[in-house]
Amino acid sequence: MKAGRKTLFGVLRYITFWSLVLTLFISSVIFAVLFFHTVRAMWQDNTTLLARTAAYVAETAMKSGDRRAAGEILVNIFGRERICRVTIYTGNRASGDVFAQATKPCDGASAKGGKNPITSILSGDAVRVDIRASHDGKHLGVVEVIKDDAVYTGLLYRGAAVLVFCLILAILMAQMPSRWMERRYATELSSLSGMAHAARLEGDFTRRLPAFEIAEFNALGQDFNGLFGEIQARNAELVLRQSHLETVNRALSNQAMCDTLTGLANRACLSEQLEIAINKARASGTRVGVLYIDNDHFKDVNDSFGHAAGDSLLVNVGKRLSGAVRESDLVARLGGDEFVILLAPVNGEDDLRHVSNKVLSAMSRKLRLAEREGVDIELGVSIGMAVFPDQANDAVTLLRAADHAMYRAKRLGRGRACMYDPSVDAALDEE
Repeated sequence: MKAGRKTLFGVLRYITFWSLVLTLFISSVIFAVLFFHTVRAMWQDNTTLLARTAAYVAETAMKSGDRRAAGEILVNIFGRERICRVTIYTGNRASGDVFAQATKPCDGASAKGGKNPITSILSGDAVRVDIRASHDGKHLGVVEVIKDDAVYTGLLYRGAAVLVFCLILAILMAQMPSRWMERRYATELSSLSGMAHAARLEGDFTRRLPAFEIAEFNALGQDFNGLFGEIQARNAELVLRQSHLETVNRALSNQAMCDTLTGLANRACLSEQLEIAINKARASGTRVGVLYIDNDHFKDVNDSFGHAAGDSLLVNVGKRLSGAVRESDLVARLGGDEFVILLAPVNGEDDLRHVSNKVLSAMSRKLRLAEREGVDIELGVSIGMAVFPDQANDAVTLLRAADHAMYRAKRLGRGRACMYDPSVDAALDEE
């Protein structure tokens, strides 16, 4: 992840947190405004009611001109109220004289009729009520009530303190739902991310996501499950196809390296294995032996009993040759009625003579033809032998030497094995 890049969880928590804080702050401000407006209205109404009471009570004193009685009335009425000053004026406030007055210790600005800048918007103006005669409504004077602004100052400070406390508490409380939402989103998104991570790095498409509470995540998870199911099915299909192709390739390879009639190795397989055996022998200093085998009178069998009988003979010869050698040795059919046995490793010519005697012994048993009931034919083979590196230095020369030795065995009367002799076989070639 690049430095400074934001995570989805962090953005969600940031948005959630500040959304809650902003909502609570606006709610607190609206509540505070409504609260102070309501208190001011109630305080204003209460002060107006007190002023009207003073005007009603002071009417008699003003008619009689008894200033002392009017002052005592004001003291008795406003002694327990949060009022700075109550004044009764004769005439009106602008030109009238003070008829009676009652004062209490309070904020200096309030006592002088001024306003504290902090609370001026809350306390309002002084309350004035006209004093009129009850019988004829004649204007007698004015009652002026100046409230104590300290009441509002204390109320403002307490309200501000409560508001700040509530905001701090709201900020702290807002952390809880934001973290809860982050954990909730993180759990489901982590499942999605883990599934994609396993698929990308490990190639694991077997994982499946559970159902999520959030509808969008649940829909995305089900899409992931469906997609991974399809990929898994296609992968299984590809594996099956690959296995089938490997089977076909092996079959084709076996067909390319095997003789279709006998199931033995063919000429191509023999050439490949002979080269490998000679290279190993050359590196390790060991020997490789070859027996070149040709069936005697095979043409007579084909002519007398048919090609099916000839094929049956070749299959039987191949089985008998395989039974006469080690599992590590190779029996191959070159074509027609010619076979080759590859012996690797060998100690020398004695090993080849031992194997050739076993082959001649295996061929001494007659073969009963299934194609001709009651007909038995004698099997006979001529064998030529050669050893690498004693009689040849490469695969081609080794096979040619064994072939020459096989033809010498045929000339000597068939049904025998001859080791390659350069002087003798060269003389036979010249004849």
